[in-house]
Amino acid sequence: MIRPLRHIALPLLCFFLMAALPLAAYAGGNPGERKSSAVSSDEEKTGSSAVSDCNTENVFRIKNTSTGIISEIPDKDFCIGALAYEMQPSFGSEALKAQTVALYTFFCRKRNIAREKGQDHDFAADTGKGEIYLSDDLLRKKWGSQYDTSIKAIKTAVEAVFGEIMTDSDGDPIDACYHAISGGATENAADVFGQDDPHLIAAASPFDTLAPGYLSVCSFSAEEFRSKLSSVGKSIKLADDPSDYIGEILRTGSGTVTKLTAGGQSFSGLEIRKAFSLRSAVFDIEYKDNNFIFTVRGYGHGVGLSQWGARGMAQQGSDHREILRHYYSDFSFSVNRIKSIPH
Repeated sequence: MIRPLRHIALPLLCFFLMAALPLAAYAGGNPGERKSSAVSSDEEKTGSSAVSDCNTENVFRIKNTSTGIISEIPDKDFCIGALAYEMQPSFGSEALKAQTVALYTFFCRKRNIAREKGQDHDFAADTGKGEIYLSDDLLRKKWGSQYDTSIKAIKTAVEAVFGEIMTDSDGDPIDACYHAISGGATENAADVFGQDDPHLIAAASPFDTLAPGYLSVCSFSAEEFRSKLSSVGKSIKLADDPSDYIGEILRTGSGTVTKLTAGGQSFSGLEIRKAFSLRSAVFDIEYKDNNFIFTVRGYGHGVGLSQWGARGMAQQGSDHREILRHYYSDFSFSVNRIKSIPH
């Protein structure tokens, strides 16, 4: 079952859905697609009574995958650089706030897991190339003459919600996954990651259909199709006639392909997405003129917060907490405890 979007009048919703196809032809996208390695709302809690023991230091320890050097980035600086990496400053303040809370929750959880394991770093990324977190130098290069306006929007959003996280019934940060564009509805964690999560439940996300890059098309010859399918590492025996290559296709209620049968083997939608470099696993396949044509909707794994969906909700007047309540379930808002430890 997909949770509906409650704050949109039916005529307006119909308008957006009807307008989706002509606008979806524009190119675009966003890097957001975060998932940790582990894969009815409580009353909102704020203030000292809701402080979470999410972390014990006010820095994230990031290991550079290119150099092996571990850098310590203060929490607020990290939120600024990570938000700038994930979302365009023009998305609006409430969408930016929602993304800030989501990413801070997500990475606090990763930090907890890493430190419980005794790791010397919280997570790894090629920060020199601007992966996950963008330094101020990289932001100046990225934005150029728009730097002052853009950094102001990012910093204002972070300042407004800094320290706010989403927690479960034990007071721990939830696995606040997020992605760029859904296929029109987000997915249950179990259907994509293979593990149930009460906080990651499918939800309607109609604004995504208006996002640039919502619709993408990829074409492969029969020979290319055979080669890429074989790259998954399964022994396949394809029919002589390419039109008979593909058998049964199963999908979730939100449209993600969960199973595709070809050459006597079953493939998950994620396996097909990776093999053919598709923007998402929400796709249709058509065989025409000796080519396999993929029509793909959305960008990312489709679980948790949709960044373009958040943008649409913000434009319609939803605040950041309403946006987060829509895309995540069964959590409380808490204020993260920041406790400095002398070095």
